[in-house]
Amino acid sequence: MQKPDKIYIEERVRDHPFTREIVSKLPSVPVLLIEDYKKIGEEKPFPLRATEDKNSLALAEKKGEVLKSIGRMEDGQFYLFHEMDCKYDCEYCYLQYYFQTKVPVIFVNREEVLIRIEEILKTHKNPYFHVGEVCDALAFDDLTDFSISVSKLFSKYLNGVIEFRTKSTNIDNLVGIDNHPKNMIPSWTLSPDSVVKSIEHKTPSFKERLGAARKCQEAGYTVGVRLDPVMIYDGWEEDYKVMIEDILSILDPREIDYISLGTIKLHKLLVEAISKRFANSPTILGEIFPSIDGKYRYLKFQRVDVYRKIISWVRRLDKKIRIELSVETDDVNELVVNG
Repeated sequence: MQKPDKIYIEERVRDHPFTREIVSKLPSVPVLLIEDYKKIGEEKPFPLRATEDKNSLALAEKKGEVLKSIGRMEDGQFYLFHEMDCKYDCEYCYLQYYFQTKVPVIFVNREEVLIRIEEILKTHKNPYFHVGEVCDALAFDDLTDFSISVSKLFSKYLNGVIEFRTKSTNIDNLVGIDNHPKNMIPSWTLSPDSVVKSIEHKTPSFKERLGAARKCQEAGYTVGVRLDPVMIYDGWEEDYKVMIEDILSILDPREIDYISLGTIKLHKLLVEAISKRFANSPTILGEIFPSIDGKYRYLKFQRVDVYRKIISWVRRLDKKIRIELSVETDDVNELVVNG
């Protein structure tokens, strides 16, 4: 793993056992004590803060709710807030404007997260936990061993499912768990290498991510595949068609839980953030317009065309894999499904 340039530690957690455990794994990294992780980099202009602070790491105390119900989805769907932000730097990522600080944060009061997860598992029939909405689910797993801790819970409670959404290849913990529970699903966001190299900065290559997913399948996991966002550019059809062929030849289709498809969906504040940091980004230089939900997207007919083509490429190779659209409008879902 690429080590952080420095570690910020809140004074209140400097002697926390989990703080000491993480610091012991990074013995050569400088440590700076701070009062509040939210103030890191506040003196810097946004573009500099967003670029520089991603190379650091903060250890802090999570205050408030550590789980959040997902309002746009059915009851029993939850985000985890055990970590915050990401060491990767994808140009389309909404985390650029979502948090004031730009340093990735690990919250050391992790026991509260595990307790809350267990409470939900006890009180909900079939809860689903999404890990990776406000961080990369596995990027720091070698420091936190979070997947190992969670596996013990989900071996005990089989009514729930936990999904780890990632671009990371940091899977040693996952593949090293003996008799891991079947209700743990690692899922990878995959993009052609032309996209990875141009806008998914600091991330592993497509081949590396796919290799990690294959190793998890070989260890007995069912994996998720996320093609989100699919980018439209000259030659995108050939790139994505080849990528689909690679995915379904390298991975066992029978052990793919789902394939999720989405295109860029940018909040107005995210468009502003991208323009400040990546003025020539294809993410915002393409033909994107405000949609009915207020987010900037490709035109409806373009999105429908993208989804239909990718679905057809998948179906030529496999008829059974579950395919779903990610955060799409009802009219586009209707056109793709019934059009």
